[in-house]
Amino acid sequence: MRPQPTLIDLFSGCGGASWGFKEAGFKIVAAVDIDHSACKTYAANVGVQPIEGDLRHISGKQILEKAGLKRGGVDVVVGCPPCQGFSSLRRTRKRDLPDHRDDLLMVFARRAIEIFPRMVIFENVPGIMRGRGKTFVRRFIRKLEKHRYFPIGRLLNAADFGVPQRRKRLIIIFAREEAVTGDLLPLLPRETHAHPDVAREKGLPPWVTVHEGIADLPPLKSGEKAPAIALHEATDHGEKVLRIIKGIPKDGGSRKNLPKHLWLPCHKKMGGKGAESVYGRMAWADLSPTITSRCVIAACGRFIHPSQDRAITPREAARLQAFDDDYNFIGSKESITWQIGNAMPPKLATVIGKAIHRQK
Repeated sequence: MRPQPTLIDLFSGCGGASWGFKEAGFKIVAAVDIDHSACKTYAANVGVQPIEGDLRHISGKQILEKAGLKRGGVDVVVGCPPCQGFSSLRRTRKRDLPDHRDDLLMVFARRAIEIFPRMVIFENVPGIMRGRGKTFVRRFIRKLEKHRYFPIGRLLNAADFGVPQRRKRLIIIFAREEAVTGDLLPLLPRETHAHPDVAREKGLPPWVTVHEGIADLPPLKSGEKAPAIALHEATDHGEKVLRIIKGIPKDGGSRKNLPKHLWLPCHKKMGGKGAESVYGRMAWADLSPTITSRCVIAACGRFIHPSQDRAITPREAARLQAFDDDYNFIGSKESITWQIGNAMPPKLATVIGKAIHRQK
């Protein structure tokens, strides 16, 4: 019987990546994250207590000691360094100004080299390949290549793997040539779902829709809570925000459908131009937009419920991230929403794990 492959999760958050790899047959041996509530969520679900702290000040040796392993003794290190510094929203607001989180990419590289696994898996937003992000990615890749890690990667859309959400992410798998064997190969996953227009042609089921993801949850009004369903609690919108929400057509309407007297001051100044997704509604038969850490705020994207006059709840956000309802999130509502929005969808992690772990 082949030994169970092992994994260390850096920037582990609430455990989306680890949970997915666990479902793919991996044994999670250690994790690191700076957020206290996220660490509690991780431990409650994954069953491993993360090292809580700043990875800048936690060495690979310390992580290995926690796992009871020596350098080179773990199969995979996965890492999703905080990506807000490279997000499209930041580029819109701050252009290409430096961000204090940028250096975490190289911290991840150094810790991975100190741990020296057979494979390193990196996940981040597509924006990291544009503007100043390209410089960081090139440095990151060169650093690992100097230690004989060879990369393969591409953009993956979580929708192509059964997640009811448009969520494109750069996935790069680095492998040490001498350490890869027949049961652990650097392979990117094949899509399991496809755009409805080509699904039949490809012989795959169509993308999972917002309706399939959340329609069975009980309806709520602004400020209401479903007592029997954890996290299904609607934001209590103010009167002005509710007027805007109610003015947006159901099932996919946008703020551009609003009468002019309900336009935001910034849009009035711009003659109605600006981000269409602000105060946008989801559509039942479509995917959700990328779930973010502010997805329960109507003004922060296309996060209004398709048919109810409110933003989505944390439970709906978790569903759209493909978390099961029994995944136990711990912390304040703000913290939990942050954890959900920053997580790797577990289904995406599972297909990556299964792709690289070819069991006989």
